Amino acid sequence: MKQLKIKDLKILLDVVATQSFSLSAKNVGLTQASISKSIAAVEETLGIKIIDREKRPIGLTPFGETLLPHIKKHIHENDELFELVENYKKAPVGEVNIYSPSGMQAYLADTILPPLLHRFPELNVTITTSNLHQADYFKGISFNNSCDILISYSPPHNHNLIARKVKRIRLDVFATRAFHEQHPFTTPEELSRYPFILLSAMANNSYVNVFEFTQTDTTDVKSVAVTGKLKFDNLYTAVNCCRKGMGYMVASELLLQDVSEIRPVLPPEWGIYIDCYVIYRSRKNLPFRVQSSLDYIIELMANDGGAVPA
Repeated sequence: MKQLKIKDLKILLDVVATQSFSLSAKNVGLTQASISKSIAAVEETLGIKIIDREKRPIGLTPFGETLLPHIKKHIHENDELFELVENYKKAPVGEVNIYSPSGMQAYLADTILPPLLHRFPELNVTITTSNLHQADYFKGISFNNSCDILISYSPPHNHNLIARKVKRIRLDVFATRAFHEQHPFTTPEELSRYPFILLSAMANNSYVNVFEFTQTDTTDVKSVAVTGKLKFDNLYTAVNCCRKGMGYMVASELLLQDVSEIRPVLPPEWGIYIDCYVIYRSRKNLPFRVQSSLDYIIELMANDGGAVPA
């Protein structure tokens, strides 16, 4: 049996209430022919007449009289279902899944999550690691089906998603004092001579990272390829190797502010800058809890003057 359409059932109830196809047409903003067609669709689906068109005014058949309470109950339950869904969408309650690179999670823990949970105490937040791969920088990052909000350094390859650029992030070059003294430099180009602890996502081939150094005053950009024997997809492991004096590494100062063994060594007039995006589905498809979290996260990141870690 075909499924009955709620729209047709509501038109049927209106016809019963007005006892007139023409009055019902005015009520629902349709033509009289459309009203008649809608009633006929219900009768065809059920295989039995509901409206007695011979009566004046028109009324229900004996079967229609029996069916009417069930129609009202069905419509009421349907309305309750959609009301439940709408209320759920409009309540900042439930789980929000945030995907981000591993290095950014310290920033989220320090700067984003405390005010987010303070504003929306009924939220549960899951943070999932989503590190970039080399192809993501060129083709765009993938968006997991279970993800609500993706924070990334690359826009998505799916053009149906929305990517909001919220911040331009400055990265620095870090090393131990002893390593820096043994491998001194005054210009970014000189860094190509020394070993680096590499990030897998930025590897142009097996063991090379290419960084764009921007001069603050002139906005001149120098592209420098650095090499090394160590490559990681997890920044925290790379930090431990840097602490042991095994090479330079590129990261955000915020992430490493509690690591006393290494320090930023790039001259202040130079910086490595990358964009940070908040990525999400079309807002019309988002539950209200996700919309609320998304808007507040964007606000917090956009207004935060500090650097976001890579």
